[in-house]
Parts: sequence; C-alpha cells; structure tokens
Amino acid sequence: MDFEKIAEEILAVDDVVRYVGVVDNRGRLSYSKLKEGKKSLKTQKEEEVFAADLSVMKLMQELFNESLGKVTLVHTIREKLHQKVYYIDSYMIYVTCERNIDNHTALEISDKIESLLKNTLKIWK
Repeated sequence: MDFEKIAEEILAVDDVVRYVGVVDNRGRLSYSKLKEGKKSLKTQKEEEVFAADLSVMKLMQELFNESLGKVTLVHTIREKLHQKVYYIDSYMIYVTCERNIDNHTALEISDKIESLLKNTLKIWK
C-alpha cells in the first residue's frame, strides 16, 4: 500500500482536511502527514498512544461483526476537530478535519474519502 500517495490524495479532498495517519492492527503508526501550514494538536508521543488506542477500539468493535457487519468508518466530533477512522484490511486510516464545518460538509468529505479509498485500494465492493 502506497501510504504517501493515499495520504496526499486524502489531504487534497478538501481544505479542511488537516491530517492523515495510517495505523496497523498492532497499533503502530506506519505513516502520517500533516497538511502544510497546519499545527499538530498532539505531540508525537500522544499520536503513538492514540494509534495504539485505535487498535484496541477496532478489536472491541469486531465483537459485533457477525451480528452487525464489519465497521468501515467511525466518525467522532470533538470540540477542536472531526476525527474519521476508516478500517481497511489490516490498517486504519485516521483522518482529521477542522471543527468549523457543518455535518453535511463532514459527510460529503467522508463520502469523497470513502470513494477515493474504494477506487485506489479496490475495497468495499
């Protein structure tokens, strides 16, 4: 998987997309990219802890895969930003967007990213 290419394409989806991280199933941050001109809201250590937390969250959600189907996207709205986590095979694509967007715009961005991932990675057919 070409993480750099995927991150660049996701960052180009909209001006409000600020960060892309790729996390493996073991909770290791495999790749990350902050949009030029943006300031990180977390330290490197906090990024690593958050990546580990994502893998634990994925394991917990997998308990319901049989009855509800696999999780493909988790969207969390925080006071300072929107967080989106896309589950792709053995990776999670973590994306943040500025908080000053409305829910409709957040959904449009999610749809664009999902479409990009489907076309680029040939997933979720």
